[in-house]
Order: sequence, then C-alpha cells, then structure tokens
Amino acid sequence: MSDPLLDAIHRTLKGRTQELIALRRELHAHPELSHDERRTTALLADRLRALGFDVRARPEGVGLLADLTPIGLDLGRTVAVRSDIDALPIEELTGLPFASTRAGVMHACGHDVHMSCVMGVAEAMSACRDALPGRVRLIYQHSEEVSPGGADEMVAFGAMEGVDAVLGVHCDPVVPVGQIGVRAGAFTASSDAFTLTVTGQGGHSARPHQAIDPVFVGVQIASALYQLAGRVFDARDPVVIAIGAIQAGRQHNIIPDALTLKGTARSLSKAHRHEIEPWMRRTIAGLCDTYGAAFTLEINPGAPSIINDEGLTRVVERVAVDLLGGAQVHRIDLPSMGAEDFSWYLEHAPGCMFRLGTAAPDAPRHMLHSPCFNPSEAAIPIGAQILSRAAVAVLRGEGLEPRAIASKSQGRRRGP
Repeated sequence: MSDPLLDAIHRTLKGRTQELIALRRELHAHPELSHDERRTTALLADRLRALGFDVRARPEGVGLLADLTPIGLDLGRTVAVRSDIDALPIEELTGLPFASTRAGVMHACGHDVHMSCVMGVAEAMSACRDALPGRVRLIYQHSEEVSPGGADEMVAFGAMEGVDAVLGVHCDPVVPVGQIGVRAGAFTASSDAFTLTVTGQGGHSARPHQAIDPVFVGVQIASALYQLAGRVFDARDPVVIAIGAIQAGRQHNIIPDALTLKGTARSLSKAHRHEIEPWMRRTIAGLCDTYGAAFTLEINPGAPSIINDEGLTRVVERVAVDLLGGAQVHRIDLPSMGAEDFSWYLEHAPGCMFRLGTAAPDAPRHMLHSPCFNPSEAAIPIGAQILSRAAVAVLRGEGLEPRAIASKSQGRRRGP
C-alpha cells in the first residue's frame, strides 16, 4: 500500500540528489579541524534556516541544533538525527577536482558524506513539514575526531532534551555502495586514553645495577599489559590495550630518569571498562615496586560503547529492506573495537547507528583516515532516504518501548 508521506520523501530526495552531492563537494573542499568548524557550522545553519528550521548554534560558533515542528501540532514524539562535522589533520592525496583547499586538513572519515545525508533529511522533512507526526531535530556535532569529543558538549547544549530516539550513520569503505550494515547491541567499543610515567634513577648504560632503569621497567609493564589482558578479562567480552607512544631518553649510552607510555584501553562492556583502571594500577604498582621505580598513571575517559537499541535497529533494518531489498541489508556479525562519541547521546535516549556502504564498484578501496579515502557519492541519497524513513517510523511510534513515549502526547493536531 502506498504511503503518501514516504512517497513525498522519495520524490524530494530524488530531486535534490545533485544539490546534496554539490554540498558534499563544497564541504570536502573546505574542511575544518575539531573545535574550529566555524565556516562549516555557519554554512549548515544558513541552509537549515532557509528550509524553515529553528537553528541554535553553540556560542563558540561550532556545532548546532536545528528543530522542525509541524505547524498546528501539539508536540508528540521527537526524533534526533546526528552528523559529525570535523575533518582530520591529513594531507589529501585523492587528486579530486574538489580536493581540500587547506593544506594538511582533509575529510578522510566521511563526515562530509554524513553532513550531506543529514541535509537530505532536512530537505525531505521541510518539504513534508505539515504531514510529519512529530518534531525532527538535527544535530550537527563538532569535534568527533578528538577525545573528549563534542558529543557531550552538544548534550550539555540541550541536544537530547525531549528526544525520544536518536539516529546516526557512518560510512563503511568496505561495504559496496547500495548496501548497509546493521547491528543491535554492542556496535563500537569504549575508548579511554592513558598516560603512564615511570620514574627511576638515571645512570651510565655500562652500569645498570647502579641505576633504576625506567626503560627496563616500562618494557616489563608494556609486556604485562599486553599479555595479561586476555588472562584477567573474559576473552569472550574483549578488552584491548594498545600502546601508541613510548618516550624516554636521548642518548644511546645514558639510562634516563623517566619513561612515558601513551595508549588506549578499549572494551565493549561497562563492567570491564570500570575494572580496567584498578587492574592496570595493581599491575604497574607491582612491577615498579619490584624494581624500585615510581609511577604516575593518568586516565582520560573517552566515549563509551555504542549500544544500539534492538527496537530501533529493527526499524532501520526494515526501512532499508523496503528501500534497497533484503539482499542489500546485512547484519554485522561482530562489533568494532573502534570508538565513536555518538554513544554519549545513547546515555539519554535509545538510538541506532548503521553502516553506510561507500565502496564504489571497480574502484580502489581506501580505508577511513587514509589520505586517498574517496567514498562513492551515490551513497548520499541512500543514507538520506534511510534516515528520513526511519525518522518517520519512529515519530509514528515504531521501535519505541511504551515507557519511552508514555509521558508524550501522540502528536495531536490542534483544531480550529
């Protein structure tokens, strides 16, 4: 049976595809790093205001919220759709005619595609405004690529006030364009950065017995953290410890006074996440005590794990199957141990992020954060369609637990 609202969304997005691609190219050519996305925020704000959205940009000039409420509707449900907007400190090597005009800065993670998909939602919702059964909120979030990211700042700005559900999308350069991946439950890992400084007593490399060698102690600690993680924590619920930097000394024949290790600790479960720091401290303290060294350990908490809501994941899967066909919609077997601060929104309302296939046929597949990353622009209208259709389904109550909507009206039209 035909659905007039969904038909109107389809027609609108079909007619706006080239505009959305042009927007993506404009954004790609003018990328901005985390906490500095002022031009991007202003450009998006202007377009959204022209579409009739009530736009609120953060006082810092980076990141915005945009609401669209049907005229004459007592506010029913509210669904939020989020995009990140920042770029990476990478020198672009794609050779595209719309390549980055800023040296050393590039949209290498697909945020330009995400922004264009969500602008497609804005176009579709604006064209169908008075037929919407509730309010749509767009979240254009700054600083996803750094830790702490911008999601918690957007939440503090009011992004999740009154929101019943939140949707998000992320490019997947391995999945062919025209396909998507969905997964209920754990979708990404939490990620906490740590800095460990081991302090010993410097000396001559010929007489290590007269020194307390922080390099030797640090190597033992690094080995222990790598080896013991799989013995202390249940391997079926993974914990990943990775060290990305080791800094100590400057001369080949001098034992330095101190060594610094920097790395990340990742997990899928909240229980494991809270157990990692005490375990690390016990392990490090034991080894330092053995060799007479001292230490300091600083933990910088990052994003928690994304836990996709089952009901909302079913909604995204259903609308994608309706749009693309069942063969083009895949259930992701295993979560990623990467991190994404979309998870902060899920601390306040149920939500779902899905993977959008961006691999063009017969083209090289460059991974995220590669200087050659070049997602297929054919994915943009697909992402916009799925987000728009899922948003409408949620506004109609699909995928939401009764407790999530019990205090809301059902979106009644105000009579004359």
